Amino acid sequence: MLGSPLHESRYLRYSVEIVDMPMHKCAQTAIVNFYDDNNKRVTSHKFGVVSKEEIYELIDNSATINLNGAYVKDFSLTEYRTNKGLDDQVYIKMVDFKARKTFFDCDTNTDFSNAEFLGDKTMFEASIFGNGLVNFMNANFGHGEVSFKKAKFGSGSTSFRSAKFGEGLISFNNCNFGTGDLNFVDADFSMGDVDYKNTYFGDGNVDFKFAKFSSGDITFERASFGKGKKDFKNVEFGGGKIDFRRIEFSDGDVSFEGVEFGDGKVSFRSSVFGAGHKKFDQADFGKGEVQFDGVDFGTGTISFNQAKAMTLSFLGCHLNSYMDLRLGECTLLNLKHTIVRDILDVKPEGEKVTIKEMNLADMRILGRLFINWRENNVADLIYSQKDTSMFQKADQFRILKENFRNNGQYEDEDAAYLEFRRCESKAILEASVSKGKMSAFGAYPVYYFQKYVFDYIGRYATAPTRVLNNMMLTFFFFSVVYYFFSISPGLFKLGHVVAGGTETVAFTDPSLGHLAAFGNCLYYSGITFFTIGYGDYFASGWLKPIAVFEGFTGVFLMSYFTVAFVRKILR
Repeated sequence: MLGSPLHESRYLRYSVEIVDMPMHKCAQTAIVNFYDDNNKRVTSHKFGVVSKEEIYELIDNSATINLNGAYVKDFSLTEYRTNKGLDDQVYIKMVDFKARKTFFDCDTNTDFSNAEFLGDKTMFEASIFGNGLVNFMNANFGHGEVSFKKAKFGSGSTSFRSAKFGEGLISFNNCNFGTGDLNFVDADFSMGDVDYKNTYFGDGNVDFKFAKFSSGDITFERASFGKGKKDFKNVEFGGGKIDFRRIEFSDGDVSFEGVEFGDGKVSFRSSVFGAGHKKFDQADFGKGEVQFDGVDFGTGTISFNQAKAMTLSFLGCHLNSYMDLRLGECTLLNLKHTIVRDILDVKPEGEKVTIKEMNLADMRILGRLFINWRENNVADLIYSQKDTSMFQKADQFRILKENFRNNGQYEDEDAAYLEFRRCESKAILEASVSKGKMSAFGAYPVYYFQKYVFDYIGRYATAPTRVLNNMMLTFFFFSVVYYFFSISPGLFKLGHVVAGGTETVAFTDPSLGHLAAFGNCLYYSGITFFTIGYGDYFASGWLKPIAVFEGFTGVFLMSYFTVAFVRKILR
């Protein structure tokens, strides 16, 4: 009986005994005992022992390779090439390879580099790879199905760098990659569906840089990662559905920088990120919908700088860290029900930010939203929404107004406040109209009165200059009214105080001339508008109510101007 020292790993701790007992047509049996972190034996499995030399012989004879239930020690295609005097880059053909529930043990590495798997299906299902380097670099898995389902790897690194897969299903479902680094750099997954569902990617760095996927569906649903860096930089996804739902990314940086997601739907819904930077800079999400609904982004910056997407949704997210959403191109950015506790940045700074529609309904901004009213075309972002009511639009402008005030963006605050009041008025009108004709009959006059008095005249006290202009216009208008009424026979005259009493005079007295008469009208309109009332002229007859109305208008407009002016000055 032969024994091996205890192999220690957080996720794969085992010892091996070789006994001279036949199993699965093998002369010897390997008894492998597995232990927990406290060195307590958890389970024990038996495998038929197959030597690497036997496998080399099968390769020489181009025979079917069936290692189901086998124990294989120190298998190495590099060693095979050396023994045969072959160049390191020569592909080694392996026919109908099956290794279900196989244990690949090693002192240093298990080597399938430059292997060429032939057949309809390549099987590593439920196999175990010991604590050493596992190398599938440049392996070609042909055109058939490939299964690493429920495979388990130890503490060494695992490399599928530049590996090529075929059109069949490629499954790493429920696979456990142990504690070492995992490398899929430049791997080509061809046309097949790719399944990483429930996969544990280990505690090391996970690297998919420049990997290529084609038209098949890709799922990482419920997968989990360790604390190493997760790097998907410049990965090319195809046109299939891309599923990153409910993933546990754990701590460590996560990069999807420059990724091309194709035109399929992309979902990160309910995934959880830990501490570390999350980068989606310059990612191209194609024409599909992208969902980050309910995602917990953890701590650390989140960046989508110059990313492109048709629909990008963060519905219900809690954004606790700085988030850069200065998107290069986006048709709809959905931030509905989000809670912003740090900084959310969509303000252009040296680069063009193109967002056509942005939904802020029910957003809570406990931190800051960096956005510019003009550069981001904020009014268009809100008004272009097709699925929100006027009340919801009004609420979004209100949220922006409060945010602008906190940021000290007072001009933008005024613009947001104005649109808030406009939407609110329209929403109230629509609600009244929906109640019936009688309600609408009273609602329209109120709406248009408010629209003229509060909006047109002074933009809800945000435009003192506009109020001043309307004051001048109103003053001049009443002057003209007085003039034309005074020259109309039998109509209105102005009373004039003279020595010893009063008299009613027409300002068009030939002795005065039209210009002087109009000047008197201007004078009377002025003292009436500003409620000075010197008493040298006064209204007579039916001109009295007009003068009273001008006086009221003057008081109102002067008060309106004072409020608007002081509001501007105090800020």
